[in-house]
Amino acid sequence: MKFTIPFRSKILGVLRELRHILAAAAVLLNGLLIFKALWGMPATLSDLFSVHDLSDVSWFDISGGPWFLLGILLVLNSVGLLYRSRLAWAVSLVILLITLAFTLNFYPDLHGRAGFTAMTLLILLLLKGEFTRSSATAGGIFAVISFIVLLFYASYGSLYFGKGFAPPINDLVTAVYFSIVTMTTVGYGDIIPKTESARLFSVSMIVAGITVFATSLTTVFGPILHRGLSKLVRSREPQMERKNHFIVCGVSVLSASTIIQLRQRGLPLTLVTTKTLDELAQLEQRAGGKLDIVTGDSTDNEILEAAGVRDCRALLAVTDDDAFNAFVVLTAKEMNPDIKTVLVVNDAKNMRKVKQVKADVVLSPQLFGSEILASVLSGEDLDHQKLISMLLTSGHGLFDTTEETA
Repeated sequence: MKFTIPFRSKILGVLRELRHILAAAAVLLNGLLIFKALWGMPATLSDLFSVHDLSDVSWFDISGGPWFLLGILLVLNSVGLLYRSRLAWAVSLVILLITLAFTLNFYPDLHGRAGFTAMTLLILLLLKGEFTRSSATAGGIFAVISFIVLLFYASYGSLYFGKGFAPPINDLVTAVYFSIVTMTTVGYGDIIPKTESARLFSVSMIVAGITVFATSLTTVFGPILHRGLSKLVRSREPQMERKNHFIVCGVSVLSASTIIQLRQRGLPLTLVTTKTLDELAQLEQRAGGKLDIVTGDSTDNEILEAAGVRDCRALLAVTDDDAFNAFVVLTAKEMNPDIKTVLVVNDAKNMRKVKQVKADVVLSPQLFGSEILASVLSGEDLDHQKLISMLLTSGHGLFDTTEETA
């Protein structure tokens, strides 16, 4: 009974971490179901992939062409959902809505599949917060792929429902022309859908086109504009006077805690990091306000100069990379030989090499924790002086003016 609650909590925690995978699997399954024969495609998947000569292919056999391309879109979007892509989430919603509308209109007897599609839509809406990742590079690639597949869907669907238009669409050039005109909502009116199926298909093209274009623009250009506006706002904010302050180089678990503790004590600090301002929003929230940030490489002389390395109280190299921490301290000492430095060693095996850098304080959380644990287990007394001696391998505090005791 003692292990029931922790085990249950662990299971719930794992399920929470895998929620986006559940949504991706549901979208993938919807795409695979479209490939079934009941959706109007008499050829099986094995038939589609066992083609030896393209001249032998009867494209009419893939009579569910629009459905087939909807399935391809859903499969592609399921991959994006695995990476928590916001664009994939938005496009998946639209494609599922189109799939649901087509199913209810053309295959009203497929209640199970329509219900599963509706359930997948509900899952995506409930898990909206899981899909927040957005980058210009990934968004651009995904937007291009989505547009190409959507163009195939629209062109082939226009040919498939061609007789339902006036005048009829009988060739690929006309189909592509009508697809682009419809997806961009230009609508010259020279080709008009007459039948119910053609009208429904045209609506699906308009909705899908607007969604892909709108989400692509916000995904690709949104982060760029946001970063530019953030830099503009920050440039107008009054900067802290970078004198007699602490310089914290790098963002890690230890540096985040150090920043919070320094802020709580009212001590001025400047953070030097390569992370973007958006990535530091949570840290600023935990620290209780805006931080003085210099964006760039901590081993760059110009960056350290901008951070006030010549007038600072101390520099803390606290990244997760021991070699990088050593280079930061060496660069800082080269620029200001009198600077006080703190260097963190994450891997105990690097301690001897790192000591050659001659930082004023060398901290190794790993070694410190192991020494504390060994002392407690052996029954040794741990007083304040011993703890300080174990923590600071140099044997004295950062700003002690007294000589080091033997």
